[in-house]
Amino acid sequence: MRKKKNKIALVGMYGGMWQEYNPGCYLVGYKTYSEIKKRFPKEKIDVFAIHNRLKSNKIITEDKFNLIPLNFFSRDIQLSLLEETLNRYDALIIGGDIVWGGDDVVEDNDIFFVNSKKILRSRKPKVIFNCVHTFYNNKRIKIVKNKFKNACSRADYISVRTKPIQQRLKNIGINKKVNFVPDIVLDLDIDGINKIKEIILPKAKTLKPKLGISIRFKLINELIESLKKINLDRYEVYFFAQSRQYDNLKTVTTIKKIFGNKFNYIEQYYNPLESFKLISYFDFLINDTFHGLIAAALQNVPFISIDIEPEKTSRKDQLLDCLGINKQWNIRLTYHNHKNTENLTKKINNLLNHKFRINQTKLRETQRLIRKHFDTIEEIIKS
Repeated sequence: MRKKKNKIALVGMYGGMWQEYNPGCYLVGYKTYSEIKKRFPKEKIDVFAIHNRLKSNKIITEDKFNLIPLNFFSRDIQLSLLEETLNRYDALIIGGDIVWGGDDVVEDNDIFFVNSKKILRSRKPKVIFNCVHTFYNNKRIKIVKNKFKNACSRADYISVRTKPIQQRLKNIGINKKVNFVPDIVLDLDIDGINKIKEIILPKAKTLKPKLGISIRFKLINELIESLKKINLDRYEVYFFAQSRQYDNLKTVTTIKKIFGNKFNYIEQYYNPLESFKLISYFDFLINDTFHGLIAAALQNVPFISIDIEPEKTSRKDQLLDCLGINKQWNIRLTYHNHKNTENLTKKINNLLNHKFRINQTKLRETQRLIRKHFDTIEEIIKS
């Protein structure tokens, strides 16, 4: 008898929260799809991506970069999609990235908790949580703990992106094993990135080392005031737009309007893989996105992290742990804080004079953990 083929569905926020193709979201999907396809080359693998602003009862398929066909669906049909379409698959791989929500930016979607009585009662499909993240803190998670308990009780495998989340789930009474797995993009295939066509930067005015800066528009006032006081004379400075989600292009055009030809400006968005490669052109990076820092780390670019996440157990702190980097390289800010400008100015001026070093042994250990994670997922699907 011919062995039955597996049908596998990946379900996440792979096209960004509203189909803006945030680089990190897409790269999580790209890495997951690549690993599953490598392990199941003959099986049917479909990728579903939520679009939080879509108003439609239809699935909209798009393969914008000729890499992964994404099946976009609306929040409005998420539970019917789960109960009537996804329940036909053998395995659902959910996430990673911030699919468990928990703040005013990332919406809390029922589909990522498999929050359907029909699905929670059933034994099929297998449910795998793929290195997921949440912004729920210790206090607020208690309000929705039943959703977390239901999701985890239904899961065949649970992996989360940070150790504090692992502990947080234990604190609300989830006794099932929860595995810590660092962000899977830390094991992205750099050879594949290197094959992408070359990116042409604006012509440098000097032979100084290139410093790339990409910061969200919400921090524009602090950034402007800090730039007046930070000593960047030893660098050829480039402002670039990494992510539409954070209005980076608006930051670039605003800085250009104020500082003119003092800096260089890259006034366009690139696709997620090109955005990753772009960072390799710099000799130093100042960035406030999680996956921008991963792009720097994997391409041997020293960086300063700007962190606005509201707790000290942030993703970026965890990232620095995985890379063996001192926490001083992560500058903590909070929105609308009058001390932000002083904090940025003082710490960036200081860090630009320090030697940056990644612990390559810790990075290789992290990558081995990620590969073992996908081996485990393979075993569960085959079982």
